[in-house]
Amino acid sequence: MAEKSIIAEIETDVADVLNTQFVYTGTGDVPSFNDPGLSYERTKEKKGKILETCVLYVDIRNSVALTEKHKSITMGKIYTAFTKAVIKAGRHHGGHTRNIIGDRVMIVFPKSNCFTNAVKCAITINHITRKILNIKFANVDFKCGIGIDYGELKVIKVGIQRNGTEGPQNKGLIWAGYPANIASRLTDMGHKEIMQTYYKVVRNPINPRAIRSIFPLFDFPGIANMGSYDPSAPFYLSTTETVEMSESEFASSFTMHSNGNGYYNSGGKMISFERLERKIIYPSILLTEKVYNGLLAENPSAAITKAHFWMEQKQKIKNVDGKVYGTDLIWKFE
Repeated sequence: MAEKSIIAEIETDVADVLNTQFVYTGTGDVPSFNDPGLSYERTKEKKGKILETCVLYVDIRNSVALTEKHKSITMGKIYTAFTKAVIKAGRHHGGHTRNIIGDRVMIVFPKSNCFTNAVKCAITINHITRKILNIKFANVDFKCGIGIDYGELKVIKVGIQRNGTEGPQNKGLIWAGYPANIASRLTDMGHKEIMQTYYKVVRNPINPRAIRSIFPLFDFPGIANMGSYDPSAPFYLSTTETVEMSESEFASSFTMHSNGNGYYNSGGKMISFERLERKIIYPSILLTEKVYNGLLAENPSAAITKAHFWMEQKQKIKNVDGKVYGTDLIWKFE
């Protein structure tokens, strides 16, 4: 079969990658594809770089729905104007565009002042979206989401070397690391409205005095130490508390005693519960706590760091640990 040779060749390539040593050197600058510190593998040492910095992603909201509603020529103009604007905004704030996939753009910043530059870039992009693109394309409900994270990125060159016009399309850079993934996840939620299902649970909480710690020298929240443990204390308090739980939290904590004597969850004896829905509206710009703290450290008294501009997002975003802050800031010109 004709496919046998290409499959054998690919199998050899995979074995070659597995046997190649990957070596990374640190950098404060953003590598480009032609960086001499990056190399292909092919039976020799593969060189990569490590950069600890901010990554920004920006993405058009509801692009599929927009394409269905508007003519392709209009969407072509929107994509062209949007991408050009984002690239220029990134360059103005010291960033480097390193990936364009459809309507999603990735901008990476040099390490020096990366928090300030990334956040200012996000505000500029948000301003362009709201004050230029939304006005120029009057009949299009144009929105975008922006996400920023900070951390270590491993940069490697991938693809195959090929001559001719197809050469650039067969190679690229991979930015491996949590910051790229987290920034992309935040971008997914920026300027988005979602309906969230949750449960309001009324329960008798567990009595801390009825649970004895197995570590008598340490105190744990909700567990009695040796001095306060009472073996005769009731397991549940007579007081009530009302808590909100996500669907997964409610499902995983819900139990019923084998004697049929009531319903329980991990925090107490349930008196009642109610399934509810609410609308969550995320701001256009979302960034992790690391970026927010870095911005404060670089600009302790600057206007863009004022607390009232940044709202901590109470709803957990999937795959994102720690606090997330959001804003709809745009620039104010005199």
